[in-house]
Amino acid sequence: MRLKEKVALVTGGSRGIGRAIAEAFAMEGARVAINFSQHKDDALAAMESIRSRNGKAISVQADVSSEGSVQAMVDQVVGAYGGIDILVNNAGVNSPTSFMKLTASEFKRIMEINVHGVFYASQAVAKSMIARGRGGSILNISSLVAQRPFANMAHYNASKGAVSMLTQSMALELSPYRIRVNEICPASVETDMVRVALQDPNNRKHRLETIPLGRIGQPEDVAGAAVFFCSDEASWVTGASLVTDGGLSVIPPFGRPS
Repeated sequence: MRLKEKVALVTGGSRGIGRAIAEAFAMEGARVAINFSQHKDDALAAMESIRSRNGKAISVQADVSSEGSVQAMVDQVVGAYGGIDILVNNAGVNSPTSFMKLTASEFKRIMEINVHGVFYASQAVAKSMIARGRGGSILNISSLVAQRPFANMAHYNASKGAVSMLTQSMALELSPYRIRVNEICPASVETDMVRVALQDPNNRKHRLETIPLGRIGQPEDVAGAAVFFCSDEASWVTGASLVTDGGLSVIPPFGRPS
């Protein structure tokens, strides 16, 4: 087991990529804390799924856009497990809107959850890790849009670009404490956030035609990469960014080569 006896906090861990990561970590021996904000039933279901397979998991409610709520969450996890070895900043939201129709309130909301949330959780957990003196791993779930903007998502694109730079900055400044910081940049993963769009036959067809590996990604595809980054196998990896997109980012501008 690659994460035996490690303690992992996964924000937004009740559904989608977060749940897949939480379950993968538990099956690799980690004691998992599944954070949720609103989807309590989903978090409890994820927790019970892990426990039914003899894994260890608790659920913790917190709004990552609130510094006080995040600190309370970290304190709760440390109290339950004795410390935190791994933090996965997965919580995030998106609401596709054209730039000219984007409101200031929606731009602010995206930034507060997608960027401020990463900052609050990372700083609170890093302080705990430093005090404990055992190092640790922080993994940020960013997006391919941090590197290549998608239309009608200026606010989301900007938030993920910020997450990528935060990743590198934290990797630089936390390395003296043996805290590694990396990121995964997924694209076209079938989660609740994109499932509605994928129900459009034309949208799904277009995505499939422009993904060289020929399929939509699944949360488990990201979870496997997350296990590597947070295990001792990646003990000399920090400040790294891994794109998990089925090859989407390497295709020519007009789609799959003929």
